[in-house]
Amino acid sequence: MRIIGNEQTIKAAQAAAPGDRSVYVNWDLISELPDQFEAVVTAIDINISKDFTDVGNGTYMPTTQLMYRIAEACGIDGGEKSIVEPIIEEVDINPLLMKGLEDAPTMRKMTVGRRVSKYSTRLQEDGTVLRSSVCTVEYNVFERCLEAWTKEEMYTEGYTKSGKFPAKYNSALKRKFHFQSELKFAQAKAETKAHVKTIRELAGLVTGYKAADLAGGRLIFSRVRRSKEILQAEAAARLSAMSQGIEKVLDSSPLLIEEPKPEPVKITPVPEPAPVLNREKAIEKIKFYSENNLVNPDLSPRAEKLLDWLFSTKEPMAHPTHWQAAVNLLEEIEKDIPEEGRL
Repeated sequence: MRIIGNEQTIKAAQAAAPGDRSVYVNWDLISELPDQFEAVVTAIDINISKDFTDVGNGTYMPTTQLMYRIAEACGIDGGEKSIVEPIIEEVDINPLLMKGLEDAPTMRKMTVGRRVSKYSTRLQEDGTVLRSSVCTVEYNVFERCLEAWTKEEMYTEGYTKSGKFPAKYNSALKRKFHFQSELKFAQAKAETKAHVKTIRELAGLVTGYKAADLAGGRLIFSRVRRSKEILQAEAAARLSAMSQGIEKVLDSSPLLIEEPKPEPVKITPVPEPAPVLNREKAIEKIKFYSENNLVNPDLSPRAEKLLDWLFSTKEPMAHPTHWQAAVNLLEEIEKDIPEEGRL
C-alpha cells in the first residue's frame, strides 16, 4: 500500500474520530489497495463565508467552485456524454406581453428551458470504477423570468412609481430579450447543477454542514490512481514494442492491466500553450474572469464548459486538440478585456 500526501494531513486523517464530517478517507479499503494503485490524500482549505452558502437554520452548503475542488481531490470525472432536452410547455404568455390579470390568457406552446441528465465516475479503493446515478436537472427559464418580472411590478406598484432600482422589464420587448438571454445559458446552468449533484454523491458529502463541522478550516479527501511504477512499466513495454515495429501489445502482457486497445503509432506534436499557461493557471484565469463578470456573455457558456473540463482532467495537455481549444478560448476571452484587467 502506498499513500501519497502531506505527512501532517495523513496523520490528521488517520486520527479523525468516526463520524468526523471534515474527513472523507476510508482507511480500511485503502489498506487493501492492489499493488498497481496508490492513494493520494489531499486537504482542501476552506472559508465558511467564501466557500459555503448559508441556507438557513445554521446550515451551510458548499459553493459550486468548492464542489469542483472536491471533485479534483476525489478524482471524480464527469461522464463523457450528457443528455440535453428542451423543456416544452404550454404557458400563458400574458406576463411576457405586459398584459394585465384581467385579460384572457394567451396560451402558447414553447420551449421554456433545458433538461440535462448527467453522471460522473470515480476510481474506488478496490481499483474498480464507480459510476454515480444519472442526475437530471431542469432549468425552467420562463418560471424564473416570471419571478423577476412580478417582483419588479410589486416594488413599482405596476410601474406607477419608481422602485429602488431603475426598471428593467417594463416593456414586452425588454421581457422578450430577458427571456431569450436567460434561455441561452439554461443548458450550461442545468449541466453545472447536475454535475455538482453527482460530485456530492460520489464524494459521500452530507446534505448540509453546521459551523462546528467546518471549524477545522479544511476538508480531507482521498483519490485512487494508477501507481507511477505501473505507468512507467507500461510505457517501457509500449516503447519496446514500438521500437520493434509492433503496433499493438498483446493483451496477455503481465505489465498491462485493463489497458484499452492502443491505436496505431501516430506522433502528434503537442501545441505550445500560451506563455506560463498550465492547468492551474488556466483554471485561475477562468474563475477570476467569470466571478468578476469579465467574460463576454456570448463566450460564457463555453467558459463554464472549459472550467468543468479543466477541473475534471488531471493532465489536459495530454489531450493536444482539446488543450489547444482551451488556449484559443482563453485568448478569445482576453481579447475583450483591457490589459490592466487581465490576470
